[in-house]
Parts: sequence; structure tokens; C-alpha cells
Amino acid sequence: MYTICYFSKVAPHLTEAQIQEILDYTYTQNNEKGICGILLHTLGNFFQVLEGDEAYLTDLYENKIKKDPRHHNIFEVIHKEGSDPVFTSYSSQFLKVEDSDVLDDIKAYVKKHAIVSSTADKIARLLNTVEIVAY
Repeated sequence: MYTICYFSKVAPHLTEAQIQEILDYTYTQNNEKGICGILLHTLGNFFQVLEGDEAYLTDLYENKIKKDPRHHNIFEVIHKEGSDPVFTSYSSQFLKVEDSDVLDDIKAYVKKHAIVSSTADKIARLLNTVEIVAY
């Protein structure tokens, strides 16, 4: 199991409809390829975790994600072999954080792969800004 995790800034010209298209496309494509993970959109940022085949994920990240003009300032958090997948129960989806258990899962993931730096603090603060949405 290989893991890639990153944050990025959403391009300012994107509409909510265009962001939803990205989320829908990500869900469809990654599930067809057996990729697990999440894609969050909050406060003008994307946070994505991808778990799956190393060759596929590396190609996807280097040749598509990093070159996509719909986001910028990509900050790579994790790009390595992992032990056990964390997000298998989510498949690959746009995660609507609807309860504290989901948010706790995300925070546990970041903590598990903690980087001792000011970046880890920034990631924790960003995740603390995610509001739980009840539908």
C-alpha cells in the first residue's frame, strides 16, 4: 500500500460547480482504479489522501495532479510506502465531514504520519477549522 497526501490552494476563479465536478470526477476515476482515500475542500484549500498502487499513484500525482491548473501551492505531506490503508471504508470520495468520528479519523491520520515542524501545526489548525455539516 502506497500513500500520497497533499494540501493545495484552490484556484480563485473556480466556481462551486467546478469544484463539485472535480470531486465527482475524482470519486469516479479513483474508485474505478481501486484507489482509497479522501478529498476535502475547505476554506479555499484541497486536502487529499490517496492510498493504493505505488506506480499508479506516482504517475497520477506527478503527471496530472501537480500539473492541474485548478489548484496551486501544492504542499506534499506524505509520499511513501505505508503499512495499512486508513481510508478503505471511505473508498475514494469527496468527504463531507458530517460527524466528529469522520473528523477524528482524519486527525488521527495526520497524527499517525506526523511531521515535527511548523507545517504539522498548520495542518492541525486547518483541520480544526473544518465545520461538521449535518445533512
